Amino acid sequence: MPHTPAELSELEDIKRLKYAYFRCLDQKRWDEMADLFVPDGAVAAYSNGKYRFEGREAIVEFMRTNMGRDAFHTSHRVHHPEIEVVGDRATGTWAMEDVNVD
Repeated sequence: MPHTPAELSELEDIKRLKYAYFRCLDQKRWDEMADLFVPDGAVAAYSNGKYRFEGREAIVEFMRTNMGRDAFHTSHRVHHPEIEVVGDRATGTWAMEDVNVD
């Protein structure tokens, strides 16, 4: 299905947001990461929902606590995004490769 220029712009914005999230994660830029989430209503779930956090402070604190050690290094690469925008809600799936060294 063809997309309008506005829809293509929204898709690109979503991709850039996802890429910024992983850059902040890998570089341990916690304050910058917090700015990527909406102030109210941010929800994140990891490990198939085993870990679920509501609010950007809770999400970033989880990352800072579990991935913030100087000896813990990550490298994330995401690609092949499949994004669907319906109204003001978007869902997406990315292929991801990550390396964790602790």
